[in-house]
Amino acid sequence: MVEVLGIFGFLSWLILVAYEWLSSLQVFPAIVTGTVLVPIWALRDYRRLQGRFHLQGLRSRRSPVPPERFYWEVNRSGLQRAMLWSGTVAVAGWSNASWLPASGSLDGDSIIGWMNAGVGIMAASRFLSASILFIKAAQWFDAMRPNVIGLIRMLMYKLSDNYEFLGQRKADPEREKVY
Repeated sequence: MVEVLGIFGFLSWLILVAYEWLSSLQVFPAIVTGTVLVPIWALRDYRRLQGRFHLQGLRSRRSPVPPERFYWEVNRSGLQRAMLWSGTVAVAGWSNASWLPASGSLDGDSIIGWMNAGVGIMAASRFLSASILFIKAAQWFDAMRPNVIGLIRMLMYKLSDNYEFLGQRKADPEREKVY
């Protein structure tokens, strides 16, 4: 119990120090705006990406049917490209917002900083939604994908000898024989 209190105390102190440092920056209002808007826009974008990449079956907790498997093989690279581009644009937008501070004033630099922060917010929400969708979809089709998660599952299996960490499901032969 004492260890848990020590861990929570350390994490609280770390959050307080990070907050004090961030609040001293001129870009702090944009960061606060981003922490509010990114999760909201990411949830909206996640639902859009599910339809765009033919992954509506993730909403219902069922195993994937063969047409969804075929779509996944084709659309996986498109989702990875979306993650790459939106991540790059998010980093560029937020770094520009910090160089041209998006402060509370209405001068030219601040307005350009707010525009960069807006680009960073939109791109960060797309990166977050695409990343979550990619991980969930990869897990839906194969429990050992992406590779990092597969390595963690193998490590947990080796440490505990519990096969449930491998996440293997038996394929339903009735469903598969049509294709």
